[in-house]
Amino acid sequence: MKYIVISKLAPGVDNAQKALEVFQRAGLPPGSEATWAGTDGKTFVNVVETDAPDITTAATYAPFFAESTVIPVVPLDGAWLEAIQAAQSNWG
Repeated sequence: MKYIVISKLAPGVDNAQKALEVFQRAGLPPGSEATWAGTDGKTFVNVVETDAPDITTAATYAPFFAESTVIPVVPLDGAWLEAIQAAQSNWG
């Protein structure tokens, strides 16, 4: 399963330095792949692919971020499109 994680760094230079130190030691769970993009030096967009989301990893980095948003990525197949079109037709 793929997830998009958008994290905003908590204020303070120490948070950025400590988060990097922890990431260099802990990394990601085994079998996970991630692509990172920084937008403004404070906001990080991460696309993670993993078979088993690990709550321990999220807890490891949580103290360094003011907020994080996790969005599951689902394939856009025919059934998904039909469900969206049906929902949209009910929107008023």
